Amino acid sequence: MSSSQLDHSPVIDDEISEATANQINEGITRLSRSPLVLAITGIMGSLEIGIGLLAEFSVYEATGSKMLGSLAFAIGLIIIFLAHSELFTEGFLVPVSAVVAGKKSIWSLLKFWSMTFIGNIIGAAIIMWLLAIGYPNMHNYLMEKALHYAEMPLDGEHFVRAALGGMILTLVTRMHQHSEETMPKVLASAVGGFLLSATGIIHSILDTLFIFGGLMVDAPGITLGAWAAFVWWVALANLVGGLLLVSSFRFIRFKSLQRSQSIRHRDSADGAKVESETADQL
Repeated sequence: MSSSQLDHSPVIDDEISEATANQINEGITRLSRSPLVLAITGIMGSLEIGIGLLAEFSVYEATGSKMLGSLAFAIGLIIIFLAHSELFTEGFLVPVSAVVAGKKSIWSLLKFWSMTFIGNIIGAAIIMWLLAIGYPNMHNYLMEKALHYAEMPLDGEHFVRAALGGMILTLVTRMHQHSEETMPKVLASAVGGFLLSATGIIHSILDTLFIFGGLMVDAPGITLGAWAAFVWWVALANLVGGLLLVSSFRFIRFKSLQRSQSIRHRDSADGAKVESETADQL
């Protein structure tokens, strides 16, 4: 099916929940954005994650508590939600739903993912350059974090942690879809941010910020090649976790409802046809 044949009209269907219809409509809107807009919202997403990282470091330095620092990091995800910015890992449910519903093409989804990811990388470089200049007391912290992730091996343990990272961010997105109120959505973002920071979860964009921070402070052994060798498999695992552990179950249910609806419509049409033929015979 070509993109010109796709139905971009809003979803209005009594057979699916209002939340699902809203989710598909939002997916249509997000996938319809221009590449420039996608890149800009991606840049802003990383800048805001960087603010969360600064908050985490500041609280950890003042208190010595990693858990309190993780709570402070959640500020970054809250800002992203309130500012309507984008992270690559937030695109595994809502935009995909518009494709599953047949409203947008797979190419529009790939464009969304790629331009958001590129924007996130650009934003990561900008914010870590600024933090490296503005906060010299962060340098040792950034070096330690950068080495941790740049030297991380690709094995089962770390792939699963990265998959869980995609799962957690997609669950946050799903929670956002089931409330019209702002505060529950803010709480969902805060929970996701805390888990992302406190549990050893591996996240392609957040950990890119750490590696880029190491680059900006000339950490030994930190290169763009080391980043590339790390980020490709983490991004893949994030994608697998978000799609398979959360979104796929949602889409299976949606497709089941679509099939049920189709059967009911066909039976209704067949019944009307039989009734009409009977009336003609009488």
